[in-house]
Amino acid sequence: MIKLFIADDEQIVIDSIKFIIEKNDVKADIIGFAKSGREAIEKVEILKPDVVFMDIKMPGIDGIEAIKQIKERHKDIIFVIITAYEYFNYAKEAIDLGVLDYLLKPLNRNKVVETIKKASEVIEKRREAMLKELELKEKLNKIIPYLEGQFLYTILFSGITYEDVSFYEDIFGIKLKRGYAMIVTVEDVDNNFKGQNLKLSIEKQNFYDYFKTIVKNIKKCLVGLSFIDKVFVYFPVEEENSFEIKNNSIETAQRLREAMNQKVKIPYRIGIGRVYNFENILKSYYEAEMALKMAKNEMIAHFDDIAMPQDRFKPYPINKERLFIDRLMTGDLQGSFSIFNEIYEWMVLEYQEDVDKIKSKLIEIIGVIKRNLSYYAEEENFIENRELEEILKINDVDKIKFIFINTLKNLFDSIKTINKEKMDTLLAKIIRFMEDNFNKDITLDDVAKEVNMSYHYFSKFFKDQTGKNFIDYLTNLRVTKAKELLEDESVSIKEVCYKVGYSDPNYFSKIFKKATGMTPTEYRLAIYKGRGVVGGE
Repeated sequence: MIKLFIADDEQIVIDSIKFIIEKNDVKADIIGFAKSGREAIEKVEILKPDVVFMDIKMPGIDGIEAIKQIKERHKDIIFVIITAYEYFNYAKEAIDLGVLDYLLKPLNRNKVVETIKKASEVIEKRREAMLKELELKEKLNKIIPYLEGQFLYTILFSGITYEDVSFYEDIFGIKLKRGYAMIVTVEDVDNNFKGQNLKLSIEKQNFYDYFKTIVKNIKKCLVGLSFIDKVFVYFPVEEENSFEIKNNSIETAQRLREAMNQKVKIPYRIGIGRVYNFENILKSYYEAEMALKMAKNEMIAHFDDIAMPQDRFKPYPINKERLFIDRLMTGDLQGSFSIFNEIYEWMVLEYQEDVDKIKSKLIEIIGVIKRNLSYYAEEENFIENRELEEILKINDVDKIKFIFINTLKNLFDSIKTINKEKMDTLLAKIIRFMEDNFNKDITLDDVAKEVNMSYHYFSKFFKDQTGKNFIDYLTNLRVTKAKELLEDESVSIKEVCYKVGYSDPNYFSKIFKKATGMTPTEYRLAIYKGRGVVGGE
């Protein structure tokens, strides 16, 4: 049932519309009347109808002006104008204002009924669109936490690009290109939950759930997943003053603790890094980690406030980690071991006696390996849970390293198998593309883009897999096809040239002779004379 408002200074018109609605079972409820433009404006503001029937010529403010004023505040109201024939030019002006339709006096019953139904359909479509939008928002709200976690995970483990940031900015509706990292870590320093692992796990989950709600109410931010009792929070900023940003970040942490302490019992600390552009957010993350490490007695620690010389700060070697993963994925076992030794040396020196932090960092690396493996195959369980459990049980740094390296060795065979299958599939895709498109002006760059490879990597990959460079392989493909076409005397040599991807017959002849020892004409004559074919490929 739509809510209908009628504005007309002639009572007979109002009565006519009421009569038509009552007698024709039209689903419309007349909620009010007005006999002037001003009265219409005032009553519509209060009654908020779905549809307004507006007479063009009324005392004082006319119908067109009334529509303009109402539309300024209520853009969704549907207007239908009522006009006498002599005012039809005004009606056309009203149509330009976006009114749905017009009714000529004297009113036609069928036209009134049809117009109300038309308005009802518009309203129903709007409602359906609104419901779909709400449903979409609900679905998006459900996956937002996952997307936030994915964004922060990408920052930590995969590296972030300008395009990535722009993509996530559109999803989250906030600017992300500059900001700082905050790490919140749960630490049961007083052993309040000693021997109560289940209770501790429940408290940690409650802490994380409540934390997400509170921190987002305090300030716009992205919250990562809880991982090894740590939560990574990214606060985007637009201010330029670093000192002001630092003070605001500490104030945010203080407000967060005030709110959290009313609900949670488990002890926790907050570390804060400095503000950076998105390319260096990882540095802010490690500064937050370092602040927590160096200011062990502080509940809130900002990197700028910790008592240590700047030249002693050695951030986690993320570039080495990426190189390590790359070597492992490409099957370079010795190369990956060599780089891992450097990473492990950093852990031992940086974390010293804190074996739990070494374990935590190793589990993070395992997470990165599993994520990369998922790009190669659907199966992700290449690292068994028992191997993780073994790492977690041991407290000797040398034994931990030994187990981790053995885990890598076990992975190596799986990765080699996956790589072989993947490379075979990729090569087949490349060959198929070339066979389907050799008759076009394709280049190495075109094929590389088709399989999402860089120009240089594709060139090396193709040579390694086929034993030929790209141009030689393409030329051989075209010459082989040209030989087939030359056997058909109905196809001219010029046509053969074009059909195999060359635009210059002279150049085609030169290429063909280099490959076969004959020009295309000589090759065709040899076929006719039954002398066979001589020459190379």
